[in-house]
Amino acid sequence: MSKVLQSVAGILFAAFGIAILGLLMSLTFGALGKLFPDNFTNQVWGLVLFDIAAMIWALAFVFKCDSTIQYAVAAIGFLAAFIGTLGMVAVEVMMSGQEYVEVQPWVGQWMVYGFVIVTAIHAALLYAHHSAAPDIHERINVGIARGEIVTEAINQATKTLDAEKSALASSIHADIVAQVKRDLGLHRSQVLDLPALPVEQPYPVTFAKETALPLSWQWLRSKFQSKAKPQPKPEPIMQDDQSLQAGGEGS
Repeated sequence: MSKVLQSVAGILFAAFGIAILGLLMSLTFGALGKLFPDNFTNQVWGLVLFDIAAMIWALAFVFKCDSTIQYAVAAIGFLAAFIGTLGMVAVEVMMSGQEYVEVQPWVGQWMVYGFVIVTAIHAALLYAHHSAAPDIHERINVGIARGEIVTEAINQATKTLDAEKSALASSIHADIVAQVKRDLGLHRSQVLDLPALPVEQPYPVTFAKETALPLSWQWLRSKFQSKAKPQPKPEPIMQDDQSLQAGGEGS
């Protein structure tokens, strides 16, 4: 008997839940009919924003959340849809023709504002839920960190260039001046009347002696050519006194 009662209780509870959902959807659909009297499509989409959205966010909270942010987003979405559904039910009950409660003009105004606000909330939460997925969240955080590193590197490079601006400019000014001279058509041999620049620590000018290239003909010739020996000077012929006297007598 207990098992039968348990089965009956389960069936009755399921039927009760379906009846409650049907009541909420019926009243919400009636309120949406007052908001969109001639547009059945918008009335159906309104059910998606309120009654159906509450069920979807509840299922997402249980089965489709992998991070703390996703759980928080799903909970906020469920609360927004559930509160919006209760508001639409209250509006339908008050504006359905009852005569016990006087309906104020602001009720209809807040029904319009509430529809717009709930639409914006669901759209934002849907994007937030997808962006809070672990893999996408990791990509976003790594991308932000990489961007901060690149920005810091650019700032450091800018400071370094500002500090070395004069030295860098002096290293390229000669090329710039030469390019300007070429653009103006100035010849290299043309002398310009420019002020002389001071010379610090001048060095004496020396000329290098021309040397033969290694393994060239001149180099080999200088290595193997023997130096010419100087010719001995001829010695003067010396005659003795007897030969001179004999020559004098013969004359």
